[in-house]
Amino acid sequence: MDLKGQLLNKRTIISFIISFGIILYILLKIDLNKLITILKNANIFYYFLAITMFYLSILIKSYRWKIFLKNININLNLKNAFVIYYLSMFVNSLVPAKLGDVYRGYLLKKKTNKSISLGFGTVFIERVFDLVAMIILLFISAYISFKSKIPKEIIYSMKWGVVVILILILLIFIFIILNNKINLKNGRLEGILMNFEKGLKAIKINTLPLIIILSFIGWFIEGLTIYFIFLSLNLNLDVLFGVFSDLASSLLTAIPITPSGLGIVEYALIYILKLKGLDYNSSFAVLILYRSISYLSIVLFGAIMFYIVEGNVLKESKNRKS
Repeated sequence: MDLKGQLLNKRTIISFIISFGIILYILLKIDLNKLITILKNANIFYYFLAITMFYLSILIKSYRWKIFLKNININLNLKNAFVIYYLSMFVNSLVPAKLGDVYRGYLLKKKTNKSISLGFGTVFIERVFDLVAMIILLFISAYISFKSKIPKEIIYSMKWGVVVILILILLIFIFIILNNKINLKNGRLEGILMNFEKGLKAIKINTLPLIIILSFIGWFIEGLTIYFIFLSLNLNLDVLFGVFSDLASSLLTAIPITPSGLGIVEYALIYILKLKGLDYNSSFAVLILYRSISYLSIVLFGAIMFYIVEGNVLKESKNRKS
């Protein structure tokens, strides 16, 4: 994948300008001295627990993807599944339009010689399970955290989340029905669509319960990331509000306007924390620690991993030619 070309793309540059514009707007409101004092007193132990929760959730989601692949007879060990999953997150953190999901299909092709569209089909169905788990956990955590006084903005967002899930499921059924009825004259295009359909069907009855359980556990554990950040900053906020805050902000990364929701997530998380009466500087301290894990660490370690993996892909390509 030409990541450099994608980074220099006009669309990517505009998305970063939007992101940094939003972040700058947030930065102008902070009291730097108070923020530094809050961060200096952070408990490192709880911060590392937050990192552990975030990366454990990635491991669980990688294992779930491994099951999807196995259901369509693609055997990938957990290490390779994790690396490919992580690198797709890395690319999504640098370029908009969820190109990291396509990159996951590309890496799967390089590793297993299966088509990109087949891998992308599994990613698509995986996203449906993600959304279902996130919306249900969001509703439960919001109801318990806010009792009967759930802010109307949150209810509105969850309603739209349900609508999106229903639309995605409907699109999957429509695609499968039409793909089986339409006879395309272009053999290559027909092969791509057939492989994508096969990826969409990467669910088996015997593995469905495990996939559902892993979906909920993976997102709940990721939700603990912000809860342990609360503890590291000595903030008296409950577990489920931490889960709610993480999932609500993570849901916004699905919006492909900016890389990994950069700027949009920051603004939303500040807004969510203020709903619980948290002052601006404490909210921004939570934001810094959270995005140091969910964004900066992905970019840093992902860059190293990307350099190694792309180097290996190039080496294997040269060996095949010789």
